[in-house]
Amino acid sequence: MPNTVRVKCTIQKKDVLILNSIIDSYEGIGLVRTVDAATGSVIIYSTDDKYLIVLDVLNELIKDGMDIRNIDTEVSEKIDEW
Repeated sequence: MPNTVRVKCTIQKKDVLILNSIIDSYEGIGLVRTVDAATGSVIIYSTDDKYLIVLDVLNELIKDGMDIRNIDTEVSEKIDEW
């Protein structure tokens, strides 16, 4: 069974919906959740076999000019503890 990976980052508030739509368009790579809308803090829940795709998407968005900062990943076998 794959582990769950949290990809945390900070983006502009105006880009949260765009990020969510883009991640959703890549079916199965992750689920975007807003932690703090005021600061643009989001978490993308993925798996250890898909999170590298999430990181690739984030890096491409950065190249295209989206302000994405503080990218960090955490792996856990116990998603319910988050």
